[in-house]
Amino acid sequence: MPGAEGGEPYRLVVDESSFDFRGLTEERLTDSLNAFCDALDDLSDQHPVAVSPWWIETECAEGRELYDVLYEGEAPRVGRDARLRMVRLMDRCPNWDTDLPGLPDGVELGGSVQELAWSVGYAWWHKRRGHHVACLAFASRDLRGWQPVSVADTATGQPVPEDVFFLVENSLLAEFWRSLFAREDVGEPDFFDRAREAFPELLFADSLSFRKFDGTYSEMRDWVVRVLSVVHDHFADALTAHSGQPRYVQAELGRFGLDLSPESPNTRSKPGIMKQRDVEYDGESYRCEWHGKKERHRNRVHFSLPEPRLGGRILIGIFVDHLDT
Repeated sequence: MPGAEGGEPYRLVVDESSFDFRGLTEERLTDSLNAFCDALDDLSDQHPVAVSPWWIETECAEGRELYDVLYEGEAPRVGRDARLRMVRLMDRCPNWDTDLPGLPDGVELGGSVQELAWSVGYAWWHKRRGHHVACLAFASRDLRGWQPVSVADTATGQPVPEDVFFLVENSLLAEFWRSLFAREDVGEPDFFDRAREAFPELLFADSLSFRKFDGTYSEMRDWVVRVLSVVHDHFADALTAHSGQPRYVQAELGRFGLDLSPESPNTRSKPGIMKQRDVEYDGESYRCEWHGKKERHRNRVHFSLPEPRLGGRILIGIFVDHLDT
């Protein structure tokens, strides 16, 4: 899924056209470059982040290319450590393929024309072919999430819009991965590979299967993604905030429009039935009694508490129509 490995095009690129240093003091520019480098460093540890081979030629200030500022130390001034760090990180990034037929140089973004937005054009080009690419941008471009990007049709001159995802920090990457389930209509064989990228603090039992639900994969997928999103983002915090008291945790998570709860006292009083909630993972057993309900009497996703044996992560253990109660 990350891209470029296994023949898939890159999933992450640097938006070189976002490097606009105009009007920034040396202190603010230094801080902004450090923030960009933090994001690039974190992302590169997880996935390849590709760059245009011409990124260094981007005009970042009046009459100044990035080369002049980063390599030569010309105005606008920026802290030496920050600019050298950026050079080092960008030089490590692979170049994306420039030989794609019809790859645009310019795009319309945020209501203005960007003449040399090579990497945004690369993302637009791949989106036209059903493959989404996220653009890591410098913070001076106030764009987050999905944004409309247009390129003029070569035959008619009419704008052709596509949505492209922009991020300025690593924390936004999960939103990108999660949105691809629907945007790329991810099929069942690829679901769990994608889920491991979208939900890095969750673990998935090998026994999980959509065929154990009462419903087809296409009927269940988007609901499962919603459950995994809430469990990943909010379950551990809700447990801490409410000292693990189930009814308060359940109410907290209910704000997200889902019914998540542990088993009832009646079910918990039956050891044999509770064993149905025990899941083997990596040679050890974990109890997965908390669950999300799609409907009152059918379709459950069962998961564990944050587990010290798993580094504090949560095990998604059971997909099922309904367990005995």
